[in-house]
Amino acid sequence: MTRSPSNLILPLIAILLGPLVMADAARPALVQSVDVQIPVAPLPVTIAGKRHLGYELHVTNFRPFDVEILRVDVIDGGSGQQLASFSGSQLAERLSRVGARAEGAERRRIVAGGRTILYLWLALDSGATAPTKLKHSIELDLMRPAGRERTAITDLMSVVRTEQPVALDMPLRGGPWVALYDPMMLGGHRTSIYTLGGRARIPARFAIDWVKLADDATRAAGDPEIVSNWHGYGAEVLAVADGTIVDAVDDMQEGAKLSAATGAIALENASGNYVTLDLGNNRYAFYEHLKHGSIKVKRGDRVKRGDVLALLGNSGSSSSGPHLHFHVADAASELSAEGIPYVFRNFEVLGAYEDIEGFTTGERWKSFPAATGKRGMELPAANTVIVFP
Repeated sequence: MTRSPSNLILPLIAILLGPLVMADAARPALVQSVDVQIPVAPLPVTIAGKRHLGYELHVTNFRPFDVEILRVDVIDGGSGQQLASFSGSQLAERLSRVGARAEGAERRRIVAGGRTILYLWLALDSGATAPTKLKHSIELDLMRPAGRERTAITDLMSVVRTEQPVALDMPLRGGPWVALYDPMMLGGHRTSIYTLGGRARIPARFAIDWVKLADDATRAAGDPEIVSNWHGYGAEVLAVADGTIVDAVDDMQEGAKLSAATGAIALENASGNYVTLDLGNNRYAFYEHLKHGSIKVKRGDRVKRGDVLALLGNSGSSSSGPHLHFHVADAASELSAEGIPYVFRNFEVLGAYEDIEGFTTGERWKSFPAATGKRGMELPAANTVIVFP
């Protein structure tokens, strides 16, 4: 994948209206500074028949007083059609303050000198062509000591990337497997930012945790506290494409019980035992939480799609129990890379959980006839239950 520098960092430096006493009424008003950036331009990916755009706005307040975000509109920069609008609680749940956490409506407030991130995950209408550029409009209140002052940032533009997501074979066989992720959960894959080498990135922006289920929706045969009882534990993990192994680490032991894996884990150990596969064109597949002693490849090995790389395990930070963490990123580094979308060539959808909580409480997934069936060249929808060929 080739990306120009202008696509890597898209500064949208917005200057907010702050009225001054002007001798010349025709002279444009000088303004207060709020900086808005889109670190990674969105790349459309198909999920459940719809094109999706997943990206972030970083909003930094350079003023000595707080700023409150009231409304954000996203508009097709070509046609002028409004794609999404967020305000109130819908806006707040998509915002996360950098540093000290804020909750509820307080998320909409950007403290003096602070930064807030708006996480966007937009589903376009079925059959709609993805826009080539996006326009953003942000309505704010400046929280001046003398009182609130309403203002807006308009015409903030971002390109939309036009290359296709990499198409992959299955990382596992059979099923049922549940594709666990929540694109809006704060602290989840999608919103976890790592700052290494002087730059903040989201490596697992499109990551999925794969957990194997039985037909009755159980995760384990017998006591689920016993790691080896889990249906997916020891399943073969497969190369999703022809490529070269650029990293293979197998140095972390696993406890026999889930409780043995609790507690703080150093950041560098969070992935557990893992394999990194170079897919070409600056695309790398990451397989994490592999079973200790099971990795069958080493750095520099050439593999073919479908080759067995390792076995599914429970090493590292594995709060979901034994599972395969899988994602694709633009550099051969677990945390110093930007997560990018990908699609699987073939899979079959059996049903879905309404949310991750339904999975964790042991409910059975629900079948939605309109959404089930064979799919291709898509990223599985959040919390869907699927079978690989």
